[in-house]
Amino acid sequence: MMDELMEVEEWIEDEEFIEDSWMELEKARGEKVIKCTKKKQKASKNNSFEELIIIFEDTDNLDIEETYGIKINGKSIIAGQHDRNNTSFKEINVKKLKGKRFLEYVAGQIEDISGPELNLTLAFEKGYSIEISDYSLIEEYK
Repeated sequence: MMDELMEVEEWIEDEEFIEDSWMELEKARGEKVIKCTKKKQKASKNNSFEELIIIFEDTDNLDIEETYGIKINGKSIIAGQHDRNNTSFKEINVKKLKGKRFLEYVAGQIEDISGPELNLTLAFEKGYSIEISDYSLIEEYK
């Protein structure tokens, strides 16, 4: 019985994390990228992750400063551009996203050898996108 309660609590916490994550991404939809940076972080000796920070123009005036930022942590973050036919994906520097409008995001979970992995794709205009594998954090960046 206690194990079942712990599993339910863990599931609820996961659901709250996903809902909060989507809320942050929803706020940024339709906004133009002002600045985008990516850097590698070291959490512990054997564990490293990448951090993505995107600053958007805030046309909805959610913030007094007229910008809105999102920070995302993941195991791997790759920015790229698809060609017109969507047949190839060319890796690019995240700085090339400046001036592009954030269109959509797709989140999903895949089963890996080590367990479930949360993946996220952010789509921008003109075929640009960011692929984030095993994301662990999506929050507002101030």
